[in-house]
Amino acid sequence: METDNLLRQIFSIPLDENKYLIYAPLKGIAFIGNVSLVNSIFEQCRSSGALWKTENLDFLHQLNFFLPEPFPVDEYKQSGTQYDAVILFLTNQCNLRCSYCYASSGEYPRKTMSWEIARDAIDYVMESVRLHNAPVMTLGFHGGGEPTLNWNILTRSVDYARCLADKNRVPLQVSGSFNGYWSRKILKYILNNFTELSLSFDGLPEVQNLQRPAMGNKESYPRVAETLHALDGADFPYGIRMTITNDTVDRLAESVAFICDNFHPQKIQVEPAFAEGRAIENHSLIKDIRVFIDQFMRAYSIAEKQKVTLFYSGARLNALTTRFCLAACRAFVVTTEGDVTTCFETYGREHPAGPRFFVGTYTGNGGFEINTEKRQKHFSRTVDEIPFCQNCYCKWHCAGDCEIKTTAASGDGFQPSRCLINQELIKYLILDKIKQNGGLLWVNHHQ
Repeated sequence: METDNLLRQIFSIPLDENKYLIYAPLKGIAFIGNVSLVNSIFEQCRSSGALWKTENLDFLHQLNFFLPEPFPVDEYKQSGTQYDAVILFLTNQCNLRCSYCYASSGEYPRKTMSWEIARDAIDYVMESVRLHNAPVMTLGFHGGGEPTLNWNILTRSVDYARCLADKNRVPLQVSGSFNGYWSRKILKYILNNFTELSLSFDGLPEVQNLQRPAMGNKESYPRVAETLHALDGADFPYGIRMTITNDTVDRLAESVAFICDNFHPQKIQVEPAFAEGRAIENHSLIKDIRVFIDQFMRAYSIAEKQKVTLFYSGARLNALTTRFCLAACRAFVVTTEGDVTTCFETYGREHPAGPRFFVGTYTGNGGFEINTEKRQKHFSRTVDEIPFCQNCYCKWHCAGDCEIKTTAASGDGFQPSRCLINQELIKYLILDKIKQNGGLLWVNHHQ
């Protein structure tokens, strides 16, 4: 058993004809070796724990390389779903017309969340927070539109959640995903009432204006830049979410450099456009993902020098986990119409994957009816349960990746382009760590 565990924890990744990256993610150890070294390592792994020594393995024995580590533990398996965050999709309307919008926001008949749904969702999660003694409650805003366009419900929800949290003596975090195309009134309120936020922003002025124009094809950059400068001036914690399309993928690094030079986000998340909504009709999907990978690597070096965290969701080198997403564990995500979903992408009933991810609905009279069997199916999705992932060196970093982005509409099969991006970027990040450590060996002392 110990031998099997060890073999499942060490990976050899080809680099060229006679060079391999040897990586033990649970040890946090990586180095480069030839075929002979790889063969010696795996012979030692199969020796049933007998510690015979050869000169080329001495350094590994000193690092306890051949002692298997415990596998990542899923802390949620025992506790089950315990909500401590309520995420409200307030509207399907937007004041931008992004070329790749996954929700085609603004094109469908107007829908806005009612106060009754928002209030009862907050109550539902507060009850769970109290029941499970959660240390903090989160109120968040997301969805297939710009949340500030349902302003009355947004502000009323914040005020109500704060009063409820104070009454129950529970700290409250208020966050959300926004476009930053705001009036000064909205900006002032956000600064005074939110604890953190994520802004969708694509970098260079010409890229932002091309991909994220305001209604009427107006430039959005000037107003969003004002918002970013105001956040910086207030020392407000925020992150930037960049979407990369086929038209602008070759300017990814340039856009990251522009952001780092002009604004001060704590982190920048970079994601390729996904095949939904306007991204399909506008041919936004990246045709050559090698260009994305190369540009990300350049951008990573730029951001690192500026002490800004740049990341892509499927290549989280610092994460060792069995779960990609906690929506089925902790986040009570409610759509505009009151459906409960385990996926942040399923913005409403128009979404083709809605039936797959919707696990509950608002019944009125203060209640939500949850299909616990269906929710459990999503809850049970960990990388340990995905056969496709078992021999991959990324599996505890991407944790099976985002379910809706990696699987087909039917729920079967993986998207090879996502896996290739994950693998290549993780490989790059490991090699970068080795290079920074002298070019021979990297030991992650933080694990």
